Amino acid sequence: MRIIYFTTATSKEDYASFSSSWKSSLNTSIQNLHNRLIRSLALTHEVDVMSIRPFSRRFCMLSKLDASTRQEGRITWHNLEIKKWKFSRYWSISKQCKKILNKMNLKDCIIITDTLNPNVLNNSTNFAKKYGLPIIGVCHGTPSNIQNTGKSYTTFVLGRAKDLSGYISLTPGLNDLFNKGSRANLTIEGVAEDKTSKFSRKPTYGKYIYYNGPLNEKYGVFELIKAFKELDNPHITLVISGYHANEEKLKDIIGEDKNIINLGMIQNDQIVSLANHSIVNINPYPYSEDFDRYVVPDSLVDYLAAPSILVSVRNRQFKPNFEEDAVWIKSNEVLDLLHGIKAAINMKEEDKNNMIKKANADASKQFSMLAVNHRIIRFLKQFIKQKE
Repeated sequence: MRIIYFTTATSKEDYASFSSSWKSSLNTSIQNLHNRLIRSLALTHEVDVMSIRPFSRRFCMLSKLDASTRQEGRITWHNLEIKKWKFSRYWSISKQCKKILNKMNLKDCIIITDTLNPNVLNNSTNFAKKYGLPIIGVCHGTPSNIQNTGKSYTTFVLGRAKDLSGYISLTPGLNDLFNKGSRANLTIEGVAEDKTSKFSRKPTYGKYIYYNGPLNEKYGVFELIKAFKELDNPHITLVISGYHANEEKLKDIIGEDKNIINLGMIQNDQIVSLANHSIVNINPYPYSEDFDRYVVPDSLVDYLAAPSILVSVRNRQFKPNFEEDAVWIKSNEVLDLLHGIKAAINMKEEDKNNMIKKANADASKQFSMLAVNHRIIRFLKQFIKQKE
């Protein structure tokens, strides 16, 4: 079985230089998820990636994106040329994909596609139909949650994704949203970074609490900042990273506190390194039906796999399976967050080590690249059999 993966993601090396060419921050959570899924699949199978990178004449400092190919073990990254003008861009992408696919032996091939990018989804579904290949959608978020889009965007994406062969979703709720035909599906909450990856050197922040994720008010980061200020411990720093839609509001809530460090958008390896060296990793996402239905908190899988204590607001997907692996709190209200942080900091060393050890073992069992590979490959094989 050979896998053809349509996505906006690219290799870690190419993404580092690509993202530096933007005036505004890109969504690294999408890059990280697809990149890890691709590398997980490549542990056992050949993967050809059709990388349709995002482009904006307004925010990207490049006039166009040049085509390139990178070989990485069993992965062939096909970074497609992205032209300046939209009309020629869409036609060019289709032409490039056709040229690459026509050179492949498509026997026992299967397509995997991102389901949130219209250009990616349009090309992947067209070529799946053209070559009679099964196509599996990766559902990692709701189209209505994509910024600066309207009802027509949501209607198009959900309509284009409704007739795929199968679905891989981060939550059961996302499967319900995309998989209207009740077709074969698999739920995988995330992929932990490969422990053999080369992470950046140990951070120089001393003892710190770490959060990575959206730096918007609705995701609980403002309550986290207020709770940290209530902690009032000059020997501990709060380090936050991620995408922010309103930088001025974030600066206002941080104020003059020198013990709060905002790194903004950073690369995957740095995120993992920060999670691995913190004294506490924290998830302040609010507990609500919509969040649990459609959202997996950024970096929660990395936190569970890290050698640090996790403090997290309860989550219906994770709490039952990791009940003894974290300090779970009822809500992201300031008082609950403060109590959770204090409980983690003051925990006896033996209890702390036991909790971390169990969390790491449970996370490896479910989210390691090899574990995810086994689950997805077993899922994909049924579509090749059906084709035969």
